[in-house]
Amino acid sequence: MSGAFPPSFNAGFIKLNIMNIWNEDYATGVPAIDQQHRLLIDRINELEALLMNTCPTEREINFAHRLVVFLESYAQMHFYFEETCMESYRCPAHACNQRDHAQFIAFIEAFKTKFHAEGFSVEAFKELHERVSSWIARHILRVDTQLLTCVQVTRPA
Repeated sequence: MSGAFPPSFNAGFIKLNIMNIWNEDYATGVPAIDQQHRLLIDRINELEALLMNTCPTEREINFAHRLVVFLESYAQMHFYFEETCMESYRCPAHACNQRDHAQFIAFIEAFKTKFHAEGFSVEAFKELHERVSSWIARHILRVDTQLLTCVQVTRPA
């Protein structure tokens, strides 16, 4: 499955074996963005819990299906809002943020296409979990958090 994703999306990929826990290190200074990040982390943690089961139930598989829809709509709505905030606060990470978002969207689209063609597999969703968990740690902690300083010293234009 990894061949379907843009090579730049895999850059800096690390495998996480523990659940993501939101803490103040993830804070952006924009409560709505922080709440949306918490929601993403919660959903990925739910997926991790599901994947610990070697024989997922129909209910758990349905959750996995809904997760793909969630990730797609999350990317559209959250990324638009976050990019607007970064632009408004003149955050220097704005361009990097947009590039990362485009890579994430390409990843989710490739996953969705493969998922619709091949259906549910524990292996595919383990890879989804690992890549999104890694992206959360890398992107939120290194890019999104740059907004915090901008929010603290600047008012929106």
